[in-house]
Amino acid sequence: MLRRFPLIFFFSGLTLISYNQSRNLEFYLNQGIHNSPLLNDYRNQISSAVADSLIIGAAKKPLIEAKSQLLYSPYYHNFGYDEVITNGGTYTAVVGVTQNIFNNKEISNKYNSVDIQKQLVNNSSMISANELNKLITEQYLTAFSGFSDLTFNRNFLELFKKENELVKQFVKNGVYKQTDYLALLVETQSQEILVKQLESQYRKNLSSLNELCGINDSEWYELVEPELKIKGTPDISKSPALLHYKIDSIRLENEKITVDVRYKPKVNWFADAGFLSSSPWNFYRHFGYSAGISLNIPIYDGKQRGIEKQKLEFDQNTRLTYENTYRKQYFQQIQQLTIEFKALIEMSASMEEQLNTSDQLVKALKEQLEAGIIQMTEYINAIKNYKTINRNINLINVQKLQVINEMNFLLTQ
Repeated sequence: MLRRFPLIFFFSGLTLISYNQSRNLEFYLNQGIHNSPLLNDYRNQISSAVADSLIIGAAKKPLIEAKSQLLYSPYYHNFGYDEVITNGGTYTAVVGVTQNIFNNKEISNKYNSVDIQKQLVNNSSMISANELNKLITEQYLTAFSGFSDLTFNRNFLELFKKENELVKQFVKNGVYKQTDYLALLVETQSQEILVKQLESQYRKNLSSLNELCGINDSEWYELVEPELKIKGTPDISKSPALLHYKIDSIRLENEKITVDVRYKPKVNWFADAGFLSSSPWNFYRHFGYSAGISLNIPIYDGKQRGIEKQKLEFDQNTRLTYENTYRKQYFQQIQQLTIEFKALIEMSASMEEQLNTSDQLVKALKEQLEAGIIQMTEYINAIKNYKTINRNINLINVQKLQVINEMNFLLTQ
């Protein structure tokens, strides 16, 4: 837990400064996910992939279309196209139907392509959401650290102001010199400047957090201390990043099948019905219909098929290299973060002991100060030392939360 009001125990007259409005990490994470244009893009891509599946299903059905043509080709004397070829004109109005048959493998391959695309988009969306959560959490911790530091120093400022009144009375009673009061006053003024600087910095951090989450709000909010815990144990098999490589491998294999399917013979049946006449005056005498089957067999394409499949093999090798590199880096990063977290815990425990000792010293010097036994500079130096130790503990606690955030990102990445 971060120390937000550490000096209250030795100065009972200190008034806590808080704000009515507060927000927690969960609020910003939800807003960030909801407002993200990238995640919205992924949601639209999923909807588009569903539409692609419907298009594939519709393409399996016969295609029916109406066709009409009015062609007039005049011929007189020595002018005009050969009437044997043009018949003087062509007047057509038919309804035609055509359908590709024996293409189940092609249809299945298209469905597989759409399904793989949906898997890739879903997985990319998951990765992007994890990355966004990590960034938001990082910025939240930065802002919260600043808020904690601000609150801590605000309370120190209140303490100095109270001590100023007390020392002023001691000066009047001749217990302390005017210079002692001025020394404390200088520290109070320095503390006021520091508080203003921290307020400005906190506003900037809060504004950056709002911007990252797509929130248009300039109000002042108190940030609630986040409760972050490590989510489970490392399991690379559940990693969305590794799954992305696996899905990409399936995609490349499916593209090889797409290349092969493209070179399969294609059979279409077709039919039409209507009228076809060379004269517009007796078209009603030429109603009829026709039907047939077409066959298309690829024979030679300059070895394009082999070249395309070779390119896909290169892509597969590149993908495998990235996957192996990711596996190595994953476990290295987990190990590094584990060591760092343990070191921070040990450092935090040592500094807590140091803070307790400093606390005892400050309370003892405060009693001596009020009794007029010590000089003001001794008390001020002890206060400064206490502030430094407390701030370092807060920084270490924030660092621990940051490491947990990094660890959770890897565990979900």
